[in-house]
Amino acid sequence: MRTTPNPEVISWAIERAKKQPSDFTGIGKFAEQWVTGEKVPTVKQMQKLAAKTHVPLPYFYDDSVPSMSLQIPDFRTTFAGSAENPSPELYETINLMQSRQDWLSAYLADVDAEKLGFIGACADDRDVKRAAAMIRSILALDDGWARSFKPEEAVRHLRSLIESVGVYTCAGSFFHHNSRPYDVDEFRGFVLVNEYAPLIFINTQDSKSAQLFTLVHEFAHLLFNESGVDDLVYEVPEKEDLCDSVAAEVLVPASLVFSTFDRLASKKAIDSLRIATKASEIVCLRRAHELGCITRDEYFRIYGNYKRRLEELGIPKQSKDGGGGPSYYVVQRSMMGKLFSDAVYEGVKSERLLFSDAYRLTDMKASNFEKYYAEEGMYL
Repeated sequence: MRTTPNPEVISWAIERAKKQPSDFTGIGKFAEQWVTGEKVPTVKQMQKLAAKTHVPLPYFYDDSVPSMSLQIPDFRTTFAGSAENPSPELYETINLMQSRQDWLSAYLADVDAEKLGFIGACADDRDVKRAAAMIRSILALDDGWARSFKPEEAVRHLRSLIESVGVYTCAGSFFHHNSRPYDVDEFRGFVLVNEYAPLIFINTQDSKSAQLFTLVHEFAHLLFNESGVDDLVYEVPEKEDLCDSVAAEVLVPASLVFSTFDRLASKKAIDSLRIATKASEIVCLRRAHELGCITRDEYFRIYGNYKRRLEELGIPKQSKDGGGGPSYYVVQRSMMGKLFSDAVYEGVKSERLLFSDAYRLTDMKASNFEKYYAEEGMYL
């Protein structure tokens, strides 16, 4: 162990945080010389730098740059970054969710909860139609179930259905109190498999239709017994992924596509499917193409018009809320999910979970923790 900070680690930490050395001159006016070794920061300055870059202080005194690669398999296909160098936000979110799952699994085993029978149920045959039918059966999803919902309501309803069968869902746009936004280009969601406490995390920087798709995509990974971090590739015919295909069949089932195209012309049929399913126009278009309801040329014509329309309107690929955004407790409710929130409450009340551990697992201070549960009508 070194007695002075390693300039290579300082440089790596600053780059990992997507910053420049000049961004840290508020900590020390010679911060730009820390990465060259010309100046040596004080311990106090290093403590501040560690907090700002979200790297543990001891790492700066290692002889080499530490490895902080993705903790779970990387299923992403379009992300330009590296599994060896995930953002601090993604890395720490996975750590937090793994901690939650570790506690949940031990807690549920301790209270004699049953294992979930559908985990890994399709691991051997990996058949799209069987997996999609199983998900629709498990979640009791009928054709056009989302028709009467607004997009945000459809996402909430699907999360509720998923949690009702024992899968924990957590979702957020930022890590740790709205200060560090997630990058939708880096990940759309991830899933952690466990027979007692499978957990799905959704990046809510994404559009509501994409969140719906990601929820089902990650649920499909549970049937195939696969943990991992994902993006979405279900866009053009050349790109196909097993879990994408399952999610598309669940959200836009073939029976609904055929019945819709029997009644309506191509463009109106696509619009009708989008309203009935709350899936994106691209997913509906792709389903119509792969089921033979539109030709390849027609697919690319409509697809091209769709992309041009987005460009002309200047619609961002990330959904952004206006104003000041939701309250702290609304954000926490989404970030924890009802199933996990209830489990923590029951764990504390039964004295199977220490308050200090509860604060750590929920990423809340004691005062916020108590107020959160008081607002839920659950008093500690």
